[in-house]
Amino acid sequence: MGGPVFRRRSAGVCRVALVCAITLLALCDVSSLLFAAEPANPPILGPLTVSSNPHYFQDAGGHPLILNGSQTWNTFQDWGTEGSVQALDFDAFVKFLLAHGHNFTLLWTVEMPKFCGLPYAEPPLDFTVTPLPWARTGPGMATDGKPKFDLTRFNQDFFDRLRSRVQALNDAGVYAGVYLFTGEFLNIFRCPSDGYPLTGANNLNGVDDGYVRGKQGINAVSMTAPNAITKFQDAYVEKVIDTLNALPNVLWIVSEEAPSSSAWWNAHQIAHIRAYEATKPHRHPIGYAALISSWDSVLYNSDADWVAPSVIVSPASSCGAGKPACKVNVNDSDHTYYWIWRQTPQENRNYAWENFTTGNQVLFMDPYEVYWPHERRNLCLSPTHDICREPDARWNNLRDNLGYIRRCSGKVNLARMAPRDTLSSTGFCLAQTPSQGAEYVVYAPAGGTFTVDVSAMSSDRELAVDWIDPATGTETAGATVSAGSPAQSFTPPFSGDAVLYLVDTAGHATSGGR
Repeated sequence: MGGPVFRRRSAGVCRVALVCAITLLALCDVSSLLFAAEPANPPILGPLTVSSNPHYFQDAGGHPLILNGSQTWNTFQDWGTEGSVQALDFDAFVKFLLAHGHNFTLLWTVEMPKFCGLPYAEPPLDFTVTPLPWARTGPGMATDGKPKFDLTRFNQDFFDRLRSRVQALNDAGVYAGVYLFTGEFLNIFRCPSDGYPLTGANNLNGVDDGYVRGKQGINAVSMTAPNAITKFQDAYVEKVIDTLNALPNVLWIVSEEAPSSSAWWNAHQIAHIRAYEATKPHRHPIGYAALISSWDSVLYNSDADWVAPSVIVSPASSCGAGKPACKVNVNDSDHTYYWIWRQTPQENRNYAWENFTTGNQVLFMDPYEVYWPHERRNLCLSPTHDICREPDARWNNLRDNLGYIRRCSGKVNLARMAPRDTLSSTGFCLAQTPSQGAEYVVYAPAGGTFTVDVSAMSSDRELAVDWIDPATGTETAGATVSAGSPAQSFTPPFSGDAVLYLVDTAGHATSGGR
């Protein structure tokens, strides 16, 4: 829902690749064009693997790519206040992702049938959630007033819906990060009437997490060795893997904002997923998101393949003692940029572009259709039981910029690009710098004149210049410049933040060192 506050760095945005229509009679003016409707995502032919450039995954064809997109809380389970859940139009959500040029989202799973005190309004309200993974058979009633759970019997509707929605994303060329648990909701939003299946009063199986009114309800994730709870959790995880293993667009993620005491449990599930998938046709990347009140080094030292840390601009290197040593870093604003709605569109864009030029991908914790009037976080249209009919258009510029970044990444040889902050006076540069075929993506968070070190190539070579205005999506070709200077000066042809793409006029390098 939102993580700890960290020091804000200046932010930015990169918009790319407009195709100019050329007629027999006249050339179009590139500076006046906007990106048209985003093209369809390429088909997903196999699971992602880590590329030779550890900043990025690669597709089944061996091509590195970035994962950018919006996620929201209720795209898998239905939510609603006053005991009335509201069904989300998932087909509309998939079209929404494509309209903004996204290729990645997360599907959340909330463990409780009711979570309490979401601080989205005054006073905070409780939300009901459905479906859940276990069958509610009774006899007897759980604390939320519905039949108790039988943890030996799965609710097939839960898994059928999960398969259907991941399949729909796959058909649209969108990768799906599947949360197996949240962790955060146990840590923050428990109450005596939440009906949590792993609390003794709510199941038929003698399993009890020891939740007591007024205490944190985190015992189901804070154990330090396998126990009766992990037995049922492991069986659930295996059922999810059985349901989704055949789909190529899946990425696993164990939890998000779980308590710091859950480190053993997260590591257990990472190892469990890897071992169980080893018996299946496909292996999918395994993720680990920020823990509450813990260091990101816990993630970097884990055996996860990708991480969603808590620092607002992820580091240029996310390496540690785990296997693999270096992690693909997906910066999720849910954990890193909780105060996003209090800042300007330019500051929002800064967040996205600074992460991209530091070698990371970005997920926007998009409120989408969850009404959130507190501090005007999300004023979406026509809320019913606090779920809206349409998303708040206020966030469209940030949503679009995640698509612009994807287009920008498609122009470069991503396999060879690395964060090179010292090459620009702005401090944000992604580049490859061979003696022939150099290219640079430079972000200027506040715009204005800045310099770029283009001395990797000699002065007898030239660089093509392309400007991208993140505020509007326009792209403007500039006059070529000679290489060779350690401090070549550039001034954007528009005000505000700016993206500059420079590339050897002979084309970027495709092999050799960076």
